[in-house]
Amino acid sequence: IAVNLMNSGFTVHGYRRGSMDEFAKAGGRPAASPRKVAETCEYVITCLPDADAAEEVIDGASGLAKAGRNDLVVIELSTLKIKEKERLLAAMKAARGMLLDCPLSGVPEMVRKRAAVIFASGEKAAYERVQAVFEGMTDKAFYLGGFGVGSRMKFVANLLVGVHILVTAEAMALGAKAGLSPELMVKVLSPSAASSLQFQTRAPRMAEKKWEPALAPHTILFKDLVTIAEFADELGCPTPLLHTARDYFAKAIEEGLESKDVASIFEVVSKECGLGWGTKR
Repeated sequence: IAVNLMNSGFTVHGYRRGSMDEFAKAGGRPAASPRKVAETCEYVITCLPDADAAEEVIDGASGLAKAGRNDLVVIELSTLKIKEKERLLAAMKAARGMLLDCPLSGVPEMVRKRAAVIFASGEKAAYERVQAVFEGMTDKAFYLGGFGVGSRMKFVANLLVGVHILVTAEAMALGAKAGLSPELMVKVLSPSAASSLQFQTRAPRMAEKKWEPALAPHTILFKDLVTIAEFADELGCPTPLLHTARDYFAKAIEEGLESKDVASIFEVVSKECGLGWGTKR
């Protein structure tokens, strides 16, 4: 995201808890805290793994809301519960700023190629003010309406993601059990009517049993599936495939795969099929 913005002419200041060497080498300007970013920039993008991290970055002791700016717009890309995002919005409003609910959908390669989809929602005037920032990140940013609509759309999207990854593992396991070459399945099925982005992304990893580096670890997707299942239950909407996917990703975490790429759900499925394939972790 930072590189895309820099390629679009933006000066990008950034903060993360881990190493910022790669960011600095790309031309970014590392900051000492989220607050320091907000003291320098009019617009801030946050992309965080969970609600605790988001609370710390936005409303913590060195958070964005403590910068004392009354013009700050935060573009929040994370997948969180709507009530968690609403708390972040309240914190920014109390600091005389604004927060937009804008979950991002896309594997890392899509982000690099400006093909990730952003589901933007919130105050229309704030969205229009930062529209150039969205255009700097991706070619596929959509304004969907009032605050929270973006998260609702992301819930629908990640329901599909979780189910597609699990059914990819199931299909690959069935084919392998039937004596089909995993590499041949990837070659033949990827361009077929049976394919999906998740099949194209994860089936090659399943064929190679390659779980690292993780494009997305189990902990992140499982957290999202739990959130979506709770949301569906609150609406009284049956989602049996979602619940099955949630339970399988829980099994993957129980079996010690939490930090591996979600393609490693194949290990759980293939074990149940009695394939006995070796692992490459």
